[in-house]
Parts: sequence; C-alpha cells; structure tokens
Amino acid sequence: MYKPRGETDRAQSTCVHDRTIGLVLVVAAAACFGTLGIFGKLAIGVGLSTGTLLVWRFAFATACLWALLWAGRRSIRLPRRTAAIEIGLGVVYAGMSVTYFESLAWLSAGIAAIVLFTYPVQVTVAAAIARTEPFTAAKAVGLCCSLVGVWLVVTDGPIAVATIGLVLVAAASICYTAYTMGTRAMVATVDPLVHSGYVFVGVTGTLFAYATATGSIDVPTTVDSWAVILGITAIGTVVPIVLFTEGLVRIDAGSASIASTSEPLTTVLLGIAVLGERVTGQIALGAILICVAVAVTAPPVEAAVRWRFDRAGQFVRRRMGWTEAPIPDGGEPTEQDR
Repeated sequence: MYKPRGETDRAQSTCVHDRTIGLVLVVAAAACFGTLGIFGKLAIGVGLSTGTLLVWRFAFATACLWALLWAGRRSIRLPRRTAAIEIGLGVVYAGMSVTYFESLAWLSAGIAAIVLFTYPVQVTVAAAIARTEPFTAAKAVGLCCSLVGVWLVVTDGPIAVATIGLVLVAAASICYTAYTMGTRAMVATVDPLVHSGYVFVGVTGTLFAYATATGSIDVPTTVDSWAVILGITAIGTVVPIVLFTEGLVRIDAGSASIASTSEPLTTVLLGIAVLGERVTGQIALGAILICVAVAVTAPPVEAAVRWRFDRAGQFVRRRMGWTEAPIPDGGEPTEQDR
C-alpha cells in the first residue's frame, strides 16, 4: 500500500532510533556483565565455591525477575511448547556459566575471554548461513576490530593454557551462541521480561542439579559472602540480562554479539579502578578497537558504511566495464538509505 513520503521517512527514522536504543541497551548490559570477573575474584577471596556462588546467584535472580513480573501484572502464561523452549534456553545458559567458570581453573582469564568471545563470529556466520540476518561490510569490520581488540586487552599479562580448559571454554562459547540466537527468536513473540523469567527457572534448576551432583553447594555464613552474592545477583545478573534481552528485541543477534565484546573491556577497566591493576598501551589500543567495533554496528554508521561500499563497488564495476549503472552522487546517504 502506498504511503506518503513523509510518513515513510518518519517510520524509517523511528526504526533507526529504535535500533540505536537497542545497541545502547546491549552495551550497557555488557558493562554490567563485565563485573562478573571482579565478583568472581571477590568470591574466591571470601571462600565461595563455584557451585555455591552460581546457585545462590541465579536463585535470587529468578526470585527478583518473577517479583517484577508479579508487580507489573504481566501475563506470564505461555503455551506449553514455548515454555519448554524457554526453560531449555535456561539449561543452555547454565551450561555456559558452569563451563566458563570451571575453565578458569585451567586457563588464565585472558585466554578464557579470547575463546569465549569468538561467539560473535559464530552468531554472525550462523545467522548468515540460516539467512535470518544479512552479513554486511560493517559487521565484517566490527568483527575484525572486536576480536583483535579483545585479544589485545586480555593478553596483556601472564597466559596459562591447558587442553581441558580450552575444551570447557569452547563449550561455553557454543552455548552462548545458541542462547543468543535462541533469545533473538523467542523475544519476537514473547515479552522480554517473561522470557528472562522462564529462562532463569531453567538456569536455577540446572545449576542446583549440578551443584548437588558435585557436592559443591553450601550455605554462606559470612556477611562478605552474602555481599558478593547479592552484588553479583543485582549488578552482574538481573540488570544486564533484562537490558540484553530488551536490546535483542531492537537489533539483530549479530550486531548484539559484536557490541557485547565491550564486556572484557569493562572487566579490565574495573580491575584497574577497583583492584589497582595496571593500564598499558596495549590495553588502550585494544579498548579503542573495541569501541570502533561497537560504533560501526550503530545503525546510522552501518548504513553509511554499506552506502560507501556500494558506491565503491559500482565505481569499480563501471571502470571494469561490467555494468552501465550510474554511480551514486557524492552526497551523504539519506534517511531512506539508512
């Protein structure tokens, strides 16, 4: 159906604005997730085991999310099949949490982060193969910048590698890929907060079973232990998972995964500010590349990059005599192009 140009432009402008908000939400979520490494070190310092930390973290997080759902009087009923898929995604997320934290016993945090953050490549390639999302020039640039940036940030220090650790963190990366793509599909029809509530039921149940089977669950007895658990629950779990899910409603999974590579940068910066760790030129360069990766996935920038590449491609094809298509004028891409 025909729409007046003004109405079409307004709709496209709203879409760009909405995607930009989505990118901001995902970056904010990554910043909160970046506190996990700090809380992990604090947990070790107060004597919390992995099982104890993860079970209490997600038990409290699940209670918080369902309290929000109840307070907001949202409709929480889902079809049985949909609810089963949501809980299944929770099992996947729990697998990611366990394998990543356990890998830290065998790997340096830097190597673990490098392998874990190959997941943006997996998400982007998988989405392109499935033809659910386009693979653009901006995404290619963003992937390259983010991977090199993460490598620079997390390898500025001692490196420890063991085969079993690599296997564990590779499994964590695959789980993160599956969870991101699954979440992107589910929030198309399910309220983001309801989605998170069901997912966390699956996470908590899986982690409780794991901790019970391994005998690693305990009830903390010190104020410091509870402070770490409550901190990681609020700052490192509830807030970021809600922000990330809300962001995925607005942007595609590939762009979200690239923006999430700002997470290890947050961890390093917090380590410098809170734990007194040092900053180097290598870290600074990595930080710049990660920021570039996030910037090029912003909707206006991605549109401008795509427009420039298309213009260059048409110029080359015309010079080679492959096409007679006119070269776009030298102006900037319009709102409609974006």
